[in-house]
Amino acid sequence: MNLPEIINLNNLNLLAKGGPVMFILLGFSIFAFSIILVKVIQFSLSRLSKTEGIDKILSKLNGANAKKYLSEIQKIKNPIARVIEVVIVTKNDRRFDKESREAEISRIISIEIRILENYLGGLEVVASISPLLGLFGTVLGMIKAFLNLEKAGAQIEPALLAGGIWEALLTTAFGLAIAIPALAAYHIFENKISNTRDKINDAVVRTNTLLNFKK
Repeated sequence: MNLPEIINLNNLNLLAKGGPVMFILLGFSIFAFSIILVKVIQFSLSRLSKTEGIDKILSKLNGANAKKYLSEIQKIKNPIARVIEVVIVTKNDRRFDKESREAEISRIISIEIRILENYLGGLEVVASISPLLGLFGTVLGMIKAFLNLEKAGAQIEPALLAGGIWEALLTTAFGLAIAIPALAAYHIFENKISNTRDKINDAVVRTNTLLNFKK
């Protein structure tokens, strides 16, 4: 069997030849793909990269017109806008002193970041465990191959050993094929969240500064 035939995804016999670990890895691949799809949709709906509307509002915001621009901020579906909204609301709410206001802002920031981080832990687990599962499957496959050689006794054929080895290595290849894109996606999402966190903190400082000006 040549390499194109081995990596042909239409060859369902590969799953059976790789052993039960292959089916576990198949489940992991579906799980990882689902998380990636959900996060791409979530980040797209959150419009994390599009902050032009927020910047435009902040360029006009001050302590005198905060209520006017509050309604515009509330229309923007973005975690940064949500935090800015809380900054403005708590500034004009006499129930909040300086300490409780800072605590409320920090609470909302934590909530927004946690929402963005949802399911990333599962993606990290898949990226970490898939290669180990693949290696485990390979070890089991090698044990099985050498047991077959032992049973063959003096009638050992090179094809028997070669066939057993490539079947055993299937799980390692499949595990890496799952782990590499899962790990790449995890770091891409983490970087996006880190950048959003920095933008939120910058927006909080900027908004607080602007609210202190009366024009």
